[in-house]
Amino acid sequence: HPIITREALEEIGGYAFNTLRGLTLIGGQVKIDPSLLPDMLSAMDESGYGNNPTGMILDLIKPAALTFLEIESAAMERQQQNDEAAGADKDEKDGDDRLDVNWSTLELDFVLTQKSYSLSINAMSMLAANRPTFFEDSARALALRTMDPPTSQEGSNATDTPHRNAMLDSALKKGSVKAIQSQLKASCLTLLRNTLSVTAGGFEILHKALISIGMQIQADKALKVAKQQAALRKAGRAARNRAAIFYEWEAAPDERSSKRQKRTDDALAQMRSARAARGLGGGIQLPDSMTDACELVMLNIDNLPDQRPPGAAASSTDKRKGLTDLASLIDAVLSNGASLAAEKGKWYTRDGGGAWTLEVDDDAMMVEGTKEMLRFALDPKAVEVAESIVTKGKVDTDEAKRYDGQRAEAASEAFGRLVLRSSTARSKRLVDLGNQVAARLAWTLRNVQPSADLEAAKNLAADSIESLKKKCVEDSSDDQKAMEASAIVNISKEYPLVPCCLTLNMTAAAQTGEEPTSALTSLSGVAPSLANRTLSEAYMQSFGGNAACAAEPATPDLYEGTLDMYLSSVVSTCGAANNAPNDAQQKRAATVAAASLPQQLAMLPALGPSSLQITSSLCDIAEITKKATEASRKSSDKTLAASASIHAAKAAAEKRATQALFALRDAAYQRSSSQSRRSAVDCAVGIASGRLPASPVVEGNALKLVMNVLYVKSADIADCVVAAATEELERTAKYAADNFDRIQKANEEAKQDDEAADANTNPFKPCSDEEKEVMDKMRKPVVLFMALCVRRPDIIKTLFAKGSREKADALAKTITVNMSKLSKAAVTKHGAAKVALQVADMVDESETELFLSFLDNLVQKSDKTPPKQDLIDACHTIHEKRVGENGKKDMRYIIPVLSGMTRDELNTKIPDFVAADDDIFKKAQRRMSERLMKHALVFRDDPGKGESLYGMTLCEQLVFLHQLDFAAVGLPQKRYLKSIEICLEEDKMFSDRVLMAALDHISGTFLTNQTKLPLAYMRTIILTCSKHESLHSWICHVLLPRLVEGKIYEDRRQWEGWMRCARMLENTGEGVSSLSAIESLPEEQKIIYRSKNPPK
Repeated sequence: HPIITREALEEIGGYAFNTLRGLTLIGGQVKIDPSLLPDMLSAMDESGYGNNPTGMILDLIKPAALTFLEIESAAMERQQQNDEAAGADKDEKDGDDRLDVNWSTLELDFVLTQKSYSLSINAMSMLAANRPTFFEDSARALALRTMDPPTSQEGSNATDTPHRNAMLDSALKKGSVKAIQSQLKASCLTLLRNTLSVTAGGFEILHKALISIGMQIQADKALKVAKQQAALRKAGRAARNRAAIFYEWEAAPDERSSKRQKRTDDALAQMRSARAARGLGGGIQLPDSMTDACELVMLNIDNLPDQRPPGAAASSTDKRKGLTDLASLIDAVLSNGASLAAEKGKWYTRDGGGAWTLEVDDDAMMVEGTKEMLRFALDPKAVEVAESIVTKGKVDTDEAKRYDGQRAEAASEAFGRLVLRSSTARSKRLVDLGNQVAARLAWTLRNVQPSADLEAAKNLAADSIESLKKKCVEDSSDDQKAMEASAIVNISKEYPLVPCCLTLNMTAAAQTGEEPTSALTSLSGVAPSLANRTLSEAYMQSFGGNAACAAEPATPDLYEGTLDMYLSSVVSTCGAANNAPNDAQQKRAATVAAASLPQQLAMLPALGPSSLQITSSLCDIAEITKKATEASRKSSDKTLAASASIHAAKAAAEKRATQALFALRDAAYQRSSSQSRRSAVDCAVGIASGRLPASPVVEGNALKLVMNVLYVKSADIADCVVAAATEELERTAKYAADNFDRIQKANEEAKQDDEAADANTNPFKPCSDEEKEVMDKMRKPVVLFMALCVRRPDIIKTLFAKGSREKADALAKTITVNMSKLSKAAVTKHGAAKVALQVADMVDESETELFLSFLDNLVQKSDKTPPKQDLIDACHTIHEKRVGENGKKDMRYIIPVLSGMTRDELNTKIPDFVAADDDIFKKAQRRMSERLMKHALVFRDDPGKGESLYGMTLCEQLVFLHQLDFAAVGLPQKRYLKSIEICLEEDKMFSDRVLMAALDHISGTFLTNQTKLPLAYMRTIILTCSKHESLHSWICHVLLPRLVEGKIYEDRRQWEGWMRCARMLENTGEGVSSLSAIESLPEEQKIIYRSKNPPK
């Protein structure tokens, strides 16, 4: 293989084997760390996975393998530590060789059922037997699983082990556990008998596992046999001879097989005897030798019927009279007497030979070298009737009707012979010549029904036409499709042989049971097939490309209808194979139809939009996918074969869908018509965006086709992809607007049902099932367009414009939910600062919300990676440029990068955020502290010159907010105090501990005479007493005495607040009182306090 090397295969095999060991030992898949999983948009670069299939495979299996290896290494290390702590010697360790896993703490993505267990155990056994490299590890895995088998909640062994995993135990029933344990015993015994257990290693643990479950006798015998067989490989001839004599008894013939073979031979002899006794049967084939043929005819004269069969004519005079000659005798033998019932005047007999008469000139026979010895002439009666039909132009007499019927019958049978014989020819040139003649005849012979030999092709064509009509009836709103279906029906009625030519290759391959050859279908050869020749002839008929139809006007619908008929037959054949997974003929026909589709379409002169849409319907395999999903849930042994058949049918359907994608790719690449290229791209984009029905796997393949194949091919195709994706986004926006009222009504009902919903719930989460359904449907086109935005950042403007449309709230919410994917990929490809400035220059005021979400997602949500300085500068630039109508700057543009700014810069921005709306103020507080949540209770000291502190902890926010000189910055006092109340209301962020830390820091600086108490300080303490009872004790015994020590009574306003707070906590009735703080006051202040607050 040019890409997948042997080293890559070995790496894939190693990870796959570790994944299989993990499934066998754990009994399910341990939950994988999301950080190990690849991101679709990040990995979707210009090359994608197209040149590195190894990476795609490793991304699928490597996370699961690494997760199990981590658990296995931790278990082995834990077991080694336990052994060292116990001081056990080697013999004691051999007694407990199990995997030390804490089952109760395992988080699992899924668990294995009985069927899955059986598959994993069989896979391990086959690997051990066929790959000696994996024998020892496979044997160890099966032995460990045997010593520690799975349990069930119904069994007693589950209750005896308290640290089992509830998810693992609930997956199996008691009977399933016993079956798995029996299979494990048998697998270990089989591997122990294998000579590889001695040569490759592993017999010790297998032997130990069988002994632990009470099978020591069987284990000893199996190990003995394995060692003997291993010794025989290096033994001499005498030892090998003795071994052969020893096994002679086991190789004795089976008496039952001999009896069965005898019965088969007897039945075959009886069948041959019966065939010989029947004589002619249904007619015989004469040998090539004339002598043998005459002898066979004479021997079978006695087998002819004694009486003539009843003829079609009513009177006895219509029956044939005259002497019986050799020709009539041969016809009777070949047809088993049916030719004796021939009507009088029927000229079409013996392959048309009955229409001719032979005249022999006896005189000329005597002259040597003459060429006029034999003369052939048409039957005069037939010539007379034919001339009358041509002269009158109509069929009016009984003889004319009979002749016209025989003419159609002759044409039908001759056409059938031509098609069938040309399909079995060995010469490609002869095949192509027969296909050309048959295609021309199919469009020449009007109203001629196909012969019985083409019955299967006729039925398939009829089914495809009916399915197309049914689909058009279901989609009654599309008048264009109804007209196309009507044209197809008219073509099939006027030219009945054409549908048979289109479907013959599929039915012929299904009946032969062999893979199609170039002579039959021309899949890989250069010669066009019969269907292709028929379509080419239809193109010539439609546009007047030959002399035969030069007098007739061009009818483009003829070619388009014929092409739609062919593609409908392909879709119908594949659909029948999906509905009947066990029908081998249907599967072969579908395989031939789908495999030949890209080549057939590539050779056609033109492709229309309707034809490409029909081709895209091959991707609609939702029904078979649903069946496979339901079958995988059933784990009984009775449904195992049916489930395997359905899964095989699903895999075949996905391959056929891939062929349809290949056909769309070729149409976009090879067609010179811009309409054909655009139609192919529209279909591919429609499948990737979910508009055209397809399974998730096919949709993923279509997305890769659009992004990694079509878009990078050329600028012209890339423009078509962007245009098609824009149309899909426009449809999505219209769909969101049409469902706006329904979503609003459902959201109101859901809000009334859930009145206790948390106010801090994610605002972009769907509020109702209706909204979730609409958002799920819009997600795929949005993600597709975002992937294009990574390649072309200038179309981000289009995305935001569509999402900001009136009543398209669901679309805006869908874009916001998936905005992180776009931002992350754009940062990786273009850089955060560059793309932020570029998008800022494009968006309008109506698109501000989506642009802010884009900026917010440009910053990585990680404590170790703060925003870079270039992004911070870019956000400041945007903040300066985008000024509102009132002349004020919008502070929301710098919120995303607040965590990367220094504390001093943030301190200067606090007045602007306080002056803004409440929501903006809250978002700014979250951003400032999002990377410092571990230090929320700390007020960091200034590190000095040359170093800076970034971000602002919650404690620092409260301190700086209290120290804010609102009058100097032009803030109203009311707004300033309101901002402090907002902080106290956000008790989840500014908890009681954060408040205590901030108040403690302010009081500490006040006590050391560094600063004065802020104006709102005592007001904040009073509000804290009302909101947080947990701080009453600290305020009474620590804070209030500290303020007394700092002589708070010297400040009249602060002293009034202190007395009010002390009064609130003096008699709380909870065992906490401020009396100790009151008693610490100087005598004069105590008198003032008691004068205003006398004791109760």
